[in-house]
Amino acid sequence: MSYDDANSVIRREGFAGEAGGAATTEYTKFRSFQAAKLKKAHAVVTTAGTTTGHGLGVYHGTTSIGSITLGTAAAGSTAASATLDRALAAYDQVSVKTLADATGKAHVIFEYEVLPDAVKTT
Repeated sequence: MSYDDANSVIRREGFAGEAGGAATTEYTKFRSFQAAKLKKAHAVVTTAGTTTGHGLGVYHGTTSIGSITLGTAAAGSTAASATLDRALAAYDQVSVKTLADATGKAHVIFEYEVLPDAVKTT
């Protein structure tokens, strides 16, 4: 795909829901029907964590690919993972797991781009 192609300049996002409430639990599963590249995972704190260990681990299937540190940030605070650039096949699952804190919660948004070999619906 060339850089003047419309798909290379559009940032897509998928709101995956709220994560948190139980330590080390998987939350906010996301799938795309087409091949994609996961760029980053973003979080907006909805309930402040009570420990510096509050955060989210980012998973592609069962493989850890990144994390988001939230600590005791107040509701409304935002944070993001490092750039992930993870290729996803059609229907692959991406999710987050909470880290050490069982109190903190956050909304999770996955940022991705469509890959040029994506299947078109006819």
